[in-house]
Amino acid sequence: MKEGQKDYPLHDFYGDIHSTYDRVNRVFTFGRDRSWRRKAAREVIQGRPARVLDLCTGTGDFVLELALQAAQASLKTELTGFDFSHEMLKEARQKYQELKLGISMPDIHFEEGDAGEMPFQGGYFDSLGITFGIRNLVYANTSASKHLSEITRVLRPGGQLVVLESCRPGSPLWKVFNDLYLRFILPYLGGLISGNLKAYQYLARSSKNYYSIREMGTILETAGFKMIRNRSLFMGSVMLLVLEKR
Repeated sequence: MKEGQKDYPLHDFYGDIHSTYDRVNRVFTFGRDRSWRRKAAREVIQGRPARVLDLCTGTGDFVLELALQAAQASLKTELTGFDFSHEMLKEARQKYQELKLGISMPDIHFEEGDAGEMPFQGGYFDSLGITFGIRNLVYANTSASKHLSEITRVLRPGGQLVVLESCRPGSPLWKVFNDLYLRFILPYLGGLISGNLKAYQYLARSSKNYYSIREMGTILETAGFKMIRNRSLFMGSVMLLVLEKR
């Protein structure tokens, strides 16, 4: 994603925090982000897709989980991790090389580029997953419609979209706690660990102000998808959506 919020230079942010990104994720989700990704990966793998794109792959946690589950299911699938951050992809490739030393798993192709102009043929992928990345593509982003259009374009008709993302909780009480956590704890502790306060101020703000499940569903249905099922995780602070391209 080369475009985006002018106030939040995401290229610089993710380039700066790549080495501590996984550690901060573990801290701020109390280690739950791994189980959430496993749930999202199961949604993808159970459809037995031949080609899968992990959009905004970051340090590769989700596409690596897809590879592990594909291997367990004896599924031969073409896996691609796509991201705009060279530094994040470097971390992902290193993790992949280390993991596959002791485990037989599918090949993963990592590609760097713009989510608004992906180098894939229309309808190329059977399934597309995006975990904690769609927020960066659509939240107060002037290129939101372009990103959504590209997601739709690269999926085949009937293809599956799986989204794991922060969510605005429905419970008023939990929303108060969640907002306080995101406002006063996450940005400052994340800044302390990573050395980049501004990056985590953006991440906390975009999480706090992000959509509810219903709102996100409406956005994706307008973009050409049909909601199949959804789940609320972590007391409503995280959403897992499964959709199908119409």
